[in-house]
Amino acid sequence: MTERYSIYGSELSPYSVKIRSYFRYKKIKHEWIERSLKNQKAFRKLAKIQIIPLVHCPNGEVLQDSTPIILKMEEEFKTKPVVPEEPVLAFLSRLVEEYADEWAVKHMCHYRWHYEENLDSAGKRFAKLFVPKTIQQVTWLRTFFLNKAINTFKSRMSKRLWVVGSNDVTRISIEESFKNLIELLDKHLEKRPYIFGSRPSIADFALWGHIYNANNDVTAHELIDEHVPKLNDWIERMLDPKETGDFESWHELKPTLLPLIKEEIGETFLPWVTANNDAVKNNKDELSISLKGRPFKHKVTSVQKFHAKSFGLLMEHYKSVSQNQELEEALVETGVKEYLNA
Repeated sequence: MTERYSIYGSELSPYSVKIRSYFRYKKIKHEWIERSLKNQKAFRKLAKIQIIPLVHCPNGEVLQDSTPIILKMEEEFKTKPVVPEEPVLAFLSRLVEEYADEWAVKHMCHYRWHYEENLDSAGKRFAKLFVPKTIQQVTWLRTFFLNKAINTFKSRMSKRLWVVGSNDVTRISIEESFKNLIELLDKHLEKRPYIFGSRPSIADFALWGHIYNANNDVTAHELIDEHVPKLNDWIERMLDPKETGDFESWHELKPTLLPLIKEEIGETFLPWVTANNDAVKNNKDELSISLKGRPFKHKVTSVQKFHAKSFGLLMEHYKSVSQNQELEEALVETGVKEYLNA
């Protein structure tokens, strides 16, 4: 039995690179296996559900879903914890992670599958993984099958934008949210290498996964280069993060982290997730709310049910720390508190 973990993932999957970056930071011995046609059979044999990342442990256990993977690994590998000990920072780091995995995914998927130049770029990268190497060695066969695969991916993914709530009604809100996020994050990172100080937190891994993937596509990359070029330092750093000190206090982080949490989580993500949870609970087919004065309307599917489940797990964590006065004050200031009591 090997002592090395195997991570089945993809460079184009924000949740996969989130886990790879975490394993690198924790110095956990692992093998990165890019999911492709070559290993499809092995992956399907291991997977409970057909999603990545998948971690195959040395003891044979199979883990899926990025947040439970990290929390499980934190129990096994206790050095360099990625969830701060202070209750206020512990919850806020989990809250930012939740925002990243359940809202920032809209940014990445929208830019990737809405704009033609991104569809072409991502389609080519996906196609190369699922056209056999033997075919790619023959020029005319490579051209034919790669083009066929590219068109298949483009057609399938552009038609699935509704899964993340991207449509003509929500487009402006999603794009404005991304622009606001990267500007606030860039300002916050001017004085520190990571979101909560001098070492990466669970929030860094999650948020980075989505921004890194968006940055690999044409449109978002141009936005970052034009408006927040210094953010590329953090994007590059998170490929193989290193601790250079400790987490900061909420008092030190507050001047620039509070605006990010207030505007992107308190005023955007939580109003949406509250409406989403209500729609799921009442078996509604559609969600319709106003976000920052703009209509935000989309279908409610099994994906939205997963969002509700994920938020429920975060609320369990909140109940365990909700008596902390500093945390409660921070939640009121950021506009988060009212949604946790909803």
